[in-house]
Amino acid sequence: MENKGKSILGVISDILLIIIIIIAISITVMTFTSKNSDLGIGNVLGYTPFAVQSNSMDSGEKSGFAEGDLIITKEVKNVNDLKIGDVVTYSAVLANNEGKTVRGYNTHRIYDIRYTPNGTIQSFITMGDAVGVEDTIEIAPDDVLAKQINSGIDENGNKMNGMKIVNFGTALEFLQSRTGFMVCIIVPLALFFIWQIYKLIAMFLEAKAEDIDEETKRKAIEEYLAKQAEQKSGDAETK
Repeated sequence: MENKGKSILGVISDILLIIIIIIAISITVMTFTSKNSDLGIGNVLGYTPFAVQSNSMDSGEKSGFAEGDLIITKEVKNVNDLKIGDVVTYSAVLANNEGKTVRGYNTHRIYDIRYTPNGTIQSFITMGDAVGVEDTIEIAPDDVLAKQINSGIDENGNKMNGMKIVNFGTALEFLQSRTGFMVCIIVPLALFFIWQIYKLIAMFLEAKAEDIDEETKRKAIEEYLAKQAEQKSGDAETK
């Protein structure tokens, strides 16, 4: 029973280790790709998670998302593939907490597409589901970065549920910080590494102990047989 408990604990620890390693690799890849990107956005195989910073898309519908959620987006390589109803992340001029305008990223739904006389896309008109008013600034095609996976409008005219993880955006931001990466990734990996070393040493000592036991048994048998041989030899001489 004790061995079974140790086996289950070992499997659980291995699974946790694999999960932590996957998260660590993903965050590391996103960090490096963001540094190498002109836009400062990291991605893994073309997919980028964004932590939601406001409730402008929280209309109470399943298709929306709220502050603290995590949405999964895919890089837009051809803006001509975008349609009305798609939820897109784009580069925009936003106001920070101090009231100053900064270049950042926003995620809203496309409500209209405007074309030039020759038929090319001129701009996208976007709107937050919870706002109900079109954004005042039109989005240039070059400013569109990514589209939320599975977002859009279905054949019945209903908004489709985009891919999101509720309340995980805050966790991702913490993991991407130095403190979060240290606490949630580096420290657990170090502890797992120490645990693996401990198990390796324990296995070595256990195997060594078994070898010693076998050697002791062998010597005891040899001594017993030697005594038996001596006794038989003495009995033979007496006769």
